[in-house]
Amino acid sequence: MGLFDDVGRADVLSALEEHDQLGGEEFRLRYGFGRPHDFVLWHDGRIYDARSVLGVARKYAGGTPATDEDFRSGAGAAALLTELGFHVTSTDAYAGFGGPVTGSWREADELGDEAAQAAWATAARDVLLQAARRYRAVVVDDELATQVTYRTGVRSDRAASDWLGDVLRRVCADCVARDEPLLAALCVTGEGRAVASYAGAVAGATGFAPPDAGDHAARQRLECYRHFRAVGLPADGGTAARTTTKAAPRARSRTTGAGTSAARPARSRAAPKPVPPVVATCPSCYMALPVTGVCDTCD
Repeated sequence: MGLFDDVGRADVLSALEEHDQLGGEEFRLRYGFGRPHDFVLWHDGRIYDARSVLGVARKYAGGTPATDEDFRSGAGAAALLTELGFHVTSTDAYAGFGGPVTGSWREADELGDEAAQAAWATAARDVLLQAARRYRAVVVDDELATQVTYRTGVRSDRAASDWLGDVLRRVCADCVARDEPLLAALCVTGEGRAVASYAGAVAGATGFAPPDAGDHAARQRLECYRHFRAVGLPADGGTAARTTTKAAPRARSRTTGAGTSAARPARSRAAPKPVPPVVATCPSCYMALPVTGVCDTCD
């Protein structure tokens, strides 16, 4: 009998609920998991470490939680969760597991920098808005890169550090045009600090280079929580925090990190398997369309 034979979809949903209550770092530490791995589970617009979620789901199936040592590979956990009806992807869009929301991949170098970055920036705004609506929520840089890649179906064989700064600059410029606080401040490093490209993104969008990027980002994050009426915002309006409590980043990969000297897998242009159902997308911003067929972003 396999270790996870009794685990069902309801057990995974219970594990996801516990993850949301504890926070990702506390969740993994409590059950003996280290940093996030190379496969993520998507649910309600958020992404979760697939291995730790499945390990804890075993507890809800009537057994004992599995630990990191109980897994031979993250791919096994990803395959099992996929069988239970969840969308699971690799953090590397070229790893050959899991397809994008759009149903098929497009290459950024074939689409062109302008179109690719515009699509990523639109998706990045949506991801960062989700964080802005929960007090103290932030998005780790490699998590943001993973989300925009899979949401748009536009992937790049360049490290995210080569293009994420330009995406954040576009997000900043869009916020300035909307007279909003800078959502890019909600993108942080694995250690919870302002990303290296933050000051440049602010300068490119506003013409002003903050002398202390960490302090500027902290104040902008607080303004975002206030402006977007974040759930959990204290009655006194909250306080600015230079460093968040986000967990350490997952292993870096071609599409999700700052680059590595480790060997990279051979590039494959074939769409990964399994591929989820094709979703209609807006021809202007490349986001998935609602059932009305009218884009909420462009309307």
